[in-house]
Amino acid sequence: MGQKTVIGSFLKSIGNSGQGKVVPGWGATPVMALVGCLLLVFLVLMLQIYNQSLLLQGTSIDWNGI
Repeated sequence: MGQKTVIGSFLKSIGNSGQGKVVPGWGATPVMALVGCLLLVFLVLMLQIYNQSLLLQGTSIDWNGI
């Protein structure tokens, strides 16, 4: 059996304090939806730049430029 310490008791008390509790409402869902949409837009822009569907002046995309 292990030793009981003050730090261990403190961490155990704060670690299980929210177990089983559900906060009503949407919570962080709108924020995560916004972050997901922004990531999708970023990835689509990167794909269009790489496929040269979206052309940027002064930028060439080829394997020799790496």
